[in-house]
Amino acid sequence: MDEKEIFFEQIRSGGCLSYFFASGKEKVALVIDPEIDKAEEYLRLAEELGSRLIYAIDTHTHADHSSACKILRDRVGSKVVMHRASEAPYVDLRVDEGDTIRCGEISLKVFHTPGHTEDSACLLFGDRIFTGDTLLIGGCGRTDLPGGDAEKQYNSLKRLATLDDQIRIFPAHDYRPAFSTLGEEKQSNPRVLMAVKSRDEFLEFMTTRKPPLPRKFRSALEWNRSPVQGTQRGFGEGI
Repeated sequence: MDEKEIFFEQIRSGGCLSYFFASGKEKVALVIDPEIDKAEEYLRLAEELGSRLIYAIDTHTHADHSSACKILRDRVGSKVVMHRASEAPYVDLRVDEGDTIRCGEISLKVFHTPGHTEDSACLLFGDRIFTGDTLLIGGCGRTDLPGGDAEKQYNSLKRLATLDDQIRIFPAHDYRPAFSTLGEEKQSNPRVLMAVKSRDEFLEFMTTRKPPLPRKFRSALEWNRSPVQGTQRGFGEGI
């Protein structure tokens, strides 16, 4: 793999972060955690690079913003990719632990990391890992929303903590310059430190804190769980 042939851009929409990849050699592209307000930007990038946007990937079912996956699927035929536990009925490719998503020279290894949601996954590309809401910079995803499970989140954080310290973290949300390394998070992230130190302390913290619901909670879940254009797909698609 020649990384000089790979285009990569982090795209910010408020506190939401998405990631656009394109393979210069194969002229294909993908986007991770696309946000609906940035749909035109993803399409413009693909057009400027002369690439087909073949995959739109959500790391989990978002409960705080509307995904652009359905829009990209409708506009340019992108295949929607999510973990097989997702309830979204419009997913084209359901992946699981150990699977690899290939897009030209781009290869993303799937880690199933439930806890924030049951369908949460992280995607490893070389020395970068796209952690969705499983691991945030200085924190982790909450576990009190639909599909959340504090013990599973604990296990997922413990698992990520075993990976190489030099791996750079790119989460789905942040409000600062948004990447870190696993080594930095192991040293400074209070949630990771708590998980490493004491399972019981982590579980008590995650299950007793009750932050307010995301502002777009109901509308985001309704959009992200509903079929394309009001139609349902077959049982094999997860209905």
